[in-house]
Amino acid sequence: MFPLLCLCFPIPGLNSETTDWPGWRGSRGDGTGEGSPPIEWSEEKNVRWKAALPGVGLSSPIVWGAQVFVTTAVPTGKKRAGVVSEHFTRPFELEEQEFLVLAFARASGKELWRKRVNQAMPHEPTHPTNSFATPTPVTDGTRVYCSFGSFGLYALTLTGELAWQVDLGDLTNNGHGEGSSPLLYDGSLILLWAHWGNSFLIALDATNGKERWRTPVPAGNNCSTPIIVHVEGRDQVVCAGSRTIACDPRTGQELWSFGEPNGGITSMASPVAIGELVLVPGVDREDLRALVAMPAGEPAEMLWSRRSNDNIPSPLAYDAKFYFLKGDSAQLTVLDSASGEVEYGPERLQGVSEAWASPVIAGGRLYVTGRDGTVEVLALEPEIATLAVNVLPDAFDASPAAAGDELFLRGKSHLYCLAEPDLK
Repeated sequence: MFPLLCLCFPIPGLNSETTDWPGWRGSRGDGTGEGSPPIEWSEEKNVRWKAALPGVGLSSPIVWGAQVFVTTAVPTGKKRAGVVSEHFTRPFELEEQEFLVLAFARASGKELWRKRVNQAMPHEPTHPTNSFATPTPVTDGTRVYCSFGSFGLYALTLTGELAWQVDLGDLTNNGHGEGSSPLLYDGSLILLWAHWGNSFLIALDATNGKERWRTPVPAGNNCSTPIIVHVEGRDQVVCAGSRTIACDPRTGQELWSFGEPNGGITSMASPVAIGELVLVPGVDREDLRALVAMPAGEPAEMLWSRRSNDNIPSPLAYDAKFYFLKGDSAQLTVLDSASGEVEYGPERLQGVSEAWASPVIAGGRLYVTGRDGTVEVLALEPEIATLAVNVLPDAFDASPAAAGDELFLRGKSHLYCLAEPDLK
C-alpha cells in the first residue's frame, strides 16, 4: 500500500513562508496555496493594483517577500524573412527578441527594476499561442533563476544584478516553442532539456551555475516541469513524458522508469503527486496514468489509467483527489486518487469557456483562469459549486500565483494583484 495523505512539505531549497509563491506551482510544486485570496473581483473591486507589462510572455509571476518577479520577451522590430531549416521546409519569418526580467513592489505594483539578460534572433519560430518567455522563474530568496530556454539560463540577485549565466544550446521543437520551468532542490537548479535533439535532465549548482550532473531522457517536444516525490524516506525527481523517469535529485542516477519513448510526442502538463502516487498527464492526448513511485531499482507500477482528451493545464492534487481540466472546453473532472474512479464530472464550467492556464487551489477553493479574462471560483466542500465568475479586461494564459491572501494574475497586457481592501 502507498500513503494517500498529501505530504504538505516544501521542496528542499524553497524554504518560503506560506505567503510566498517561489516558483512554478508554488513552494510544493502542486498548485496549492495556504492563504485565502478573494472570491470576487472586478475593475472596481479587490484589484489592489495592476502594472503594465511589456512584450509577450506566458511565465507565471513568482512572489518572494516584498517583491513580485516576471519574465517577458519584447520584439525589437528587427526581422529575418525567408528562413528554412531541417524541420521547416517552407520559409518562415523570425523577429529579434529582447529578454527581460522585471521586479515589482508587492504592496504597490511599482516597477522596481528591469534587467535585459539577452537580445537575440530566434533560430526557429514558436507556436502562435506560445511565447519566447514561457518558463516560470524560481527563487530561493537569494537569487531569482530565470530560464529562457534556447536564449539562456540566468541567475539574478534580488536587486537585478547578474550573478551567473549558462548557455545550454538551442532547443528544436518544430515550432511548438519551449516551456519547462527550472526547479530548485537543496542547492541545485534542476531543468528538463527535452527536444528533438540531445535531451537530458540537468542539475546546476545554484551558487555558480556549474554542472553537477546530467542524465539522458527521451528526445521529443516536452514543456512539462519535473516534480519532487518523497519515496520511503528519499526524494526523487520525476519527469513526465512518453517515458516517465525518476532520478535521484542529488546524483542524477535513474531510479525507475515507466513507458517507452514514442517518437517525440508533445508533453506540456506537469505531473503531480499525493504521497508516492504520481499522476502523469496524458502525452499528446493519451491516458492519464497513476504510477506508484518505487525505491531505486524497482519498476514503477501503474495503479490505474484514464482516458484524457487534453494535455495543456496541469492537474491538481488535493485532499486525496486529483482535479484535472480539459482546457479547450473547460470541463472539470475529479478522480479518487486510490481508484481512479470519477467523483465529479466531466462538468463544463459555468463562466469559463476555454482555459489553458493551470488552475490553483487556495482557501479550499478552486480558481480556474480563462483565456478571455474570466476567472471562475469554485467551492470544493461540501460539494463543488461556483461561487463567483470574475472578469477583467485582459487575456489569461499564464497560470496564477496564490501567495497568502493575494492572487497574482499575469495577463496579456497587465500584471494584477487581487486582495481584499483591508489587507496591508
